[in-house]
Amino acid sequence: MEFTPNPGTGMSDAMHAARTETRRIMAENKGDLVAEQKAVLARLTTAKLITDTEAKTLLALYKIGFDAGEPKGNPQRAYFESREVYSKLAVSGTASPVALVIASAAVGSFELVDDPKGPPTVVAFKRSYGQSGAAIGAGIGAILGGPAGAILGGEIGGLIGGIVDDKKDKK
Repeated sequence: MEFTPNPGTGMSDAMHAARTETRRIMAENKGDLVAEQKAVLARLTTAKLITDTEAKTLLALYKIGFDAGEPKGNPQRAYFESREVYSKLAVSGTASPVALVIASAAVGSFELVDDPKGPPTVVAFKRSYGQSGAAIGAGIGAILGGPAGAILGGEIGGLIGGIVDDKKDKK
């Protein structure tokens, strides 16, 4: 797919477009957060920023984090499972930079907390926005700056998602 960066897009225009698309995806998926993530990954696949296989891997990573935040979830096990998936993707030699950014945000959505009374604890957020933010940021970044913009947008989106996480309840 040929990318035509659109650096003339103003901040308010980009914000409006992002809100409009977010609302469309949310309405279409009726509150199903996994389906929403799948829709965002499908957009990135269509734009040829990630492959179909990477989209499946990233969706599996999202589900790992999502399940970790559930009442019966195991954040520690999910963290190590996420790291393993990310490591396999990173050493494959074929992973797209956009997939690596989103996968890294998935791992970064867990937090290691020092416990003075024992070993460190892995904390998962009940609903993490790290990976979601990275995927959405990659899509917006691609519009503004092609593949390079997608990488930077993914990084920024993941960081913002992490900030939002810190304002929400942890498990």
